[in-house]
Amino acid sequence: MDAKTFDRVARIVGDQTSRRTMFKAAAGSTLAVLGVSAVGRVALGQAVTTSDTGFKGDSCDDSGDCRRGLICNSATNPTCQYKRSCGGKKGDACKNDGHCCNNRNLVCDNRKCKRDRGNR
Repeated sequence: MDAKTFDRVARIVGDQTSRRTMFKAAAGSTLAVLGVSAVGRVALGQAVTTSDTGFKGDSCDDSGDCRRGLICNSATNPTCQYKRSCGGKKGDACKNDGHCCNNRNLVCDNRKCKRDRGNR
């Protein structure tokens, strides 16, 4: 491929890339670098915080370690527990449908208790 053809193809490809696509690529690259960084810290034995903690049954030091709708129950083995006996209410954090109040017609959707639209 000669230089003129390469330049023409590069312009066509470059013109079809939107700002949104470029932003997504940059954000994805940043997240990948952060993920590699976290793996390196784990390999070195350093503490790594994850967004997968603070749900029902996860260990905690105080209620600040727990997600929305949960408190740290420090009676024996400190774990995050729901404030209510039925589990999470609308908007509370959850990992699965069993964490949400079934008697209130709630399901776990995107890690939050939400109304089950299918059972109306």
